Order: sequence, then C-alpha cells, then structure tokens
Amino acid sequence: MNLNDYEKKYFSIYEAFAKTVRFIFEKALLSTNNLPPPQSVQCRAKGIESLRHRLSEAGKLDTQTLELDRRDLAGARLIFYTNNDVDRFLASPLIRENFEIEEDSTKIHHPTPENKGTRYRAVHYTVRLREDRTRLPEYARFAGLRCEIQVQTILNHAWSETSHDIIYKDKLGDGYGGKAMKGIARRFERIMDKYLIPAGFEIQKAQQEYERVLQGKELFDRDIANLLDNAQNNNERYEILSGLRDYAIPNYDDLPAVYEGLKGPLLRAVKAAHTTEPAPIETTYGNMEGFKPDAVTKLVVEIVEGLRYVDVIGTLQLLIEIYRDEPDDDIRRQIAKEQKGSSLVTCLSLSYSPHYG
Repeated sequence: MNLNDYEKKYFSIYEAFAKTVRFIFEKALLSTNNLPPPQSVQCRAKGIESLRHRLSEAGKLDTQTLELDRRDLAGARLIFYTNNDVDRFLASPLIRENFEIEEDSTKIHHPTPENKGTRYRAVHYTVRLREDRTRLPEYARFAGLRCEIQVQTILNHAWSETSHDIIYKDKLGDGYGGKAMKGIARRFERIMDKYLIPAGFEIQKAQQEYERVLQGKELFDRDIANLLDNAQNNNERYEILSGLRDYAIPNYDDLPAVYEGLKGPLLRAVKAAHTTEPAPIETTYGNMEGFKPDAVTKLVVEIVEGLRYVDVIGTLQLLIEIYRDEPDDDIRRQIAKEQKGSSLVTCLSLSYSPHYG
C-alpha cells in the first residue's frame, strides 16, 4: 500500500477500524468494576497531510509498504484522570484479553538522551484484533490491521495536544519567528517539568489518601469489633487489625469513644489468636504460611501503643492484661521496653508479685 492507496481506498477502513477498537475498549471497561473509568476514549485514522509530513521526514514518501512503515494508521487514546488510574489500567489484563499485542512495538515515552529529552509522556501499544474476532463477518476486513493505543493522563494529554499544535504544526515557516519558537518550546518544557509532573504527583497522593479514608470507612461501617470477634483465623484477624491501624484509626473523628469500644475486642483478638492454629494463606501461585499468634499480638500492641495518650489508664490496664498471659518473651520485653520510664513497669512487676491481688 502506498500513500495514494491509503487516501483513496484504505483511509475509511482504518477509520472504521479505529472506531471498532474504541468500541471494544468502552465495552470492556463497562464490564469491569475493578478499573477506574477513563476521562475519554478517543480514536482516529491518520490524517493524509499528517501522514505525508511524517513520511517526508523519514524519506519514505514513495513507500509501497505503508502498512509496515507506519503502525499508527489507526489510533486510539485512553485518557485517565490520574497517575494511579493509568497504573491500574496498565496492570490489568484488559488490553491483552481483547487484543493481540506486538510486544516489540510497546513503548514507554519519557525524556531520554535518545529522543533529545522530549517531554512527551505516554505508554504506547501496537495491537491487532484477536483471531476469534476476525473470524466474525463484521470484523473480517480488519484482519492484520494495526492500531496504536496511547495511554496517558489528562494533564499530559492537554500538554501534548497543545504543544503538538504549536510546535509540530508550526505555521510560521522559514525566515520568521525561529528564535521565538525556540523560546516557546523551552516554555513547554518548563511547564511539564515545573508544574505538570509535580501536579500529577500531588493529585496521585491526594487520591491515595482519599482511598485510605474510604478503606477505613468500610471497616467503620462493618463494625470492627464484630469483625474481630467473628474472625475465623489469624489471617483474618491480622488483615482486620492492619486495616484498623492503617486506614481507620487515623481518620476517626471521636477517637476516645472509638478506643473505648475497641479495647475489649483487641484483648479478645489476642486471646483467640493463641488458641487458633495457623491457617495457610492461599494465593494464585500456591499457598504460603499463615500468620502465627505472635504476629497478631505484636500488631495489637503496636495499635495500643499508638493510642496510649487517648486513654493512659485504659491502655495501661490493657497492656497489663496482654503482658500477663503472653508466652512470648520477646513480646513481653517489647511491651516493657515501650513503657520504660512509665508506671507500667511497676504495674507489670506488681502483676507478678505474690502479694498482688
């Protein structure tokens, strides 16, 4: 296929192919609840003038193998809101489940010495329809056609589209504005380096923080005390306690009231852990050793230590109870060490004194 063939005959086919790829993505994204929705899914067939310009730059205007020289004759772009959304999409099997990927054409675009530090950032895949699709009559005409998939954030999309229209589609021509255009190009570089990369990172952190709050709220709504009391094994206890420590406790508005209701379940979790045999943790690639009682106890002690100033006396009493029945010397030393210099050491000593009632 040459440029004339593409313009007269194949442009409409590639345009329909690009729309089909977009349709597949949209349907696949709707069918999963595990992935964030993109801001938009775009598609296009390579414009004639843009293609002519690219071929001219590469010295291939006379090519007769256009479909091999250019793998972006059809293109689709998935634009996500944040870095986290992009990472989750790329970690999912969605592309591989719906398309054949040409591995040697996958590119992660970022500034490198080879591309002269170009600031464009995106992940590109080259895909074809899977054979099970092209066997269907409605897809048969797309067999063997390639489509370039671009995945990027909305910030990087805004930057790349604006800079492309100004820098790449320079309408000034030779002999005028050369110095100004170099200055504009440097400005775009500064925009990316000074504003967009930090902004993307800050949005990413804000989103992660919000997700931690949501995870804590889920535990809050499900009643952590009941979850701990009804846990079937130490793996479940450890997971609940980890969520309590990492997500719930940092976000309680009335921590003293919550802590009062948690002290009993925390102590019961420690006692139950010591009477429960470790259960293996099942994973996709085999089982791994489950959590032992000491892991649960250490996590409870860590949680209680972090709350000691919420209720000093209550914390003291709770740690005494844990210390008294704890068979692991390392954990007992940990409790005593953390409370060194406080009245807990005296209380622990009294708790083992024959005169202690």
